[in-house]
Amino acid sequence: MTSNTSKHIHIATSKAPAEEAGKYISDILALSIDKPVLLLVAGGSAMSVLEYINPEYIENNLTVTVTDERFTEDVGDNNFATMQTYPFYNSLIDVDAFCINTELFAGDTIELFRDRFEKNIRDWKKEFLNGVIIGLFGMGADGHVAGIIPGIYSEEEFAKKFDGEAYATDVDATGKNEHPLRMTTTFPFMRMIDHPLFYIVGENKRDALVRATATEGTLFETPARIMLEMNNPEIFTDLAL
Repeated sequence: MTSNTSKHIHIATSKAPAEEAGKYISDILALSIDKPVLLLVAGGSAMSVLEYINPEYIENNLTVTVTDERFTEDVGDNNFATMQTYPFYNSLIDVDAFCINTELFAGDTIELFRDRFEKNIRDWKKEFLNGVIIGLFGMGADGHVAGIIPGIYSEEEFAKKFDGEAYATDVDATGKNEHPLRMTTTFPFMRMIDHPLFYIVGENKRDALVRATATEGTLFETPARIMLEMNNPEIFTDLAL
């Protein structure tokens, strides 16, 4: 059973939040069976939601990629490579679904890596004007979302990089993260997502979730507050607020 503390927050009470989120995605896929669908998946704990997506609704109209990616040749730290370890990925192969691969190419720079991802996203949107976009996000204990990490840029730089015209941008979190270089989707793209959902579990994320859903605050302080500017966001969590 799921209870609500607001129109945004869903608190799982008898099922794990990952299972609830997986069912939610499955329902959207079932309703979009005759439409092109783009599903973006966060790394980290949010990827566990993939285990609960019903393979019955995975069709070749589906394109899958990630919300953000680390700039590393270590496949153990690559979000897309991690996704390939889930049965969900085998279901994609079985139906000949398409994936936007975010593993590094030989000779990649962070700029090439970023530009290739943005081109792929823009090309998908251009080709499928009536397509459906689903975004599965997590949230860090610091309030970060995707690869948008607070405290690494000035407020002006933050706005220019993450809230400009680009759908994807590069990030340098040297000194703040063990994987400092990455690329990420941006706020403008996140606002375009038809069905955004957040998987947020763990007591260490309580304060960030409170900030993310508070009446007052800024994206600069808590990037996950973008959820309040997105289209009917669904938040699956084990935290009662």
